[in-house]
Amino acid sequence: MNMRLSVLVMVISSLLTGCGGGNEAGSVTVSSPKTLDIPLPDKNAAVDPNIANLFHKTVTDLQGDMQNPKLWMRHGSALFANGYYALAADALGQAISINPAMPQATYVMATALWRANKQEEAVATLTLALELMPKYDTGWRLLAEWHLNRGETTLAEQAARKAFELQPDRIGTRYVLCQALMDGGKYDEAVVFMEQVIAFDKAPPWIYQLAASCYRQLGNIDTYEVALAKAGPPFEDWPDPLFKHIPTLIAGKSELTEYALYLFKTAGSEKAMPFLLRAFKINPESTDLRVAFSIALQDGGQLQQSRQILEELAGEPNMNYWKQFAGISIAISQLDKANEYISNALALDSTDPNAHDIAAVIALEQGEMQTAVLHWEEAGKLYNDAEKWNKAEISLAYAVQNGASGSEALQSLALAQIKLDHTLQAKISIKKLLEKDSSDTVALELQSMLPRE
Repeated sequence: MNMRLSVLVMVISSLLTGCGGGNEAGSVTVSSPKTLDIPLPDKNAAVDPNIANLFHKTVTDLQGDMQNPKLWMRHGSALFANGYYALAADALGQAISINPAMPQATYVMATALWRANKQEEAVATLTLALELMPKYDTGWRLLAEWHLNRGETTLAEQAARKAFELQPDRIGTRYVLCQALMDGGKYDEAVVFMEQVIAFDKAPPWIYQLAASCYRQLGNIDTYEVALAKAGPPFEDWPDPLFKHIPTLIAGKSELTEYALYLFKTAGSEKAMPFLLRAFKINPESTDLRVAFSIALQDGGQLQQSRQILEELAGEPNMNYWKQFAGISIAISQLDKANEYISNALALDSTDPNAHDIAAVIALEQGEMQTAVLHWEEAGKLYNDAEKWNKAEISLAYAVQNGASGSEALQSLALAQIKLDHTLQAKISIKKLLEKDSSDTVALELQSMLPRE
């Protein structure tokens, strides 16, 4: 037996030892007189009926051919998809014990171990997976992230450099590499990697977030403030092709709802639609899910179905429900209804800027220009308060273009433009303010914030 296989066997054996032939304490097994046991949740645990039906199918398939590693992998993947990570590692370990040359099973098993808080075993198993597929850059990035999480900076940098060497165009890998470099105090090198993408002004917000921290450590305060104005949080999970099969196995009501809403938020209506539909069939009482499903239907041109989904709500309406009901009512030209629904939304939360944007559109369609301007002004002010400069600029520009007469809207617009580095537009806004009142102290302060030429 070669070194890799012997190490793998040791990892699997450590998982199976003390687990009753492959089952964790607290799990129930489906046994066959001539086969190994199959990991399943404890018979006394509350299991979602949809998940139980899925497990019944994967177990039945396995009982038909217990030496089939692909069936073990499918069962392990089903356990993983529905949050049973320790049991998933068990099942995937059985697949690998039958056929050690299964890189995807090994990779998913490593992640299951990590999520089960068995970090050392997870790192060892992921390392083995990468021996099977040494050019899988996403796996090297994942290894780097785990080392960072464990405070193993040197190992993190080594893994991140390997990932970057394999695929330098992957922005998430650049982010993780810069994290590792910064954790090791290599700020000068990290900033070079970040500025290679910042220079084209196409970097995502989370690169600016990291760059801001780097500039602050280097004492570049002016550059720090510019980066901070464009900063935003990173993805919670980077895309990983080896997990593409997992979402199709999510069966639980809460798990499928959570994933459908996550996909809707991060990938949009079209990609989320199959999961929104599946989730809605088993969880129609979720208001947020109903709203997302309605938006997806509207985006697909199914306006009447989109409205019907909202009309059939049996639960408690929330802010997003009323906003979407207003939005679909605008789309089908029912402006009085739209006005009623957006009023309901604002009654729940008058500080929601998006609700004011919707109210402005309704007022504009009804010919009430002054009301529209007031809503856009309020939306812009609220966006500015939340430092959502892009949205603030749009709302305030509409307000100004449609006749906002006071200085406050123009002042707020100039601030948003400065924060976005829209220098020419900011100069025009400030010029208008000073033409109205050359002693406008706010305008003069905004003028001092412009970059020096």
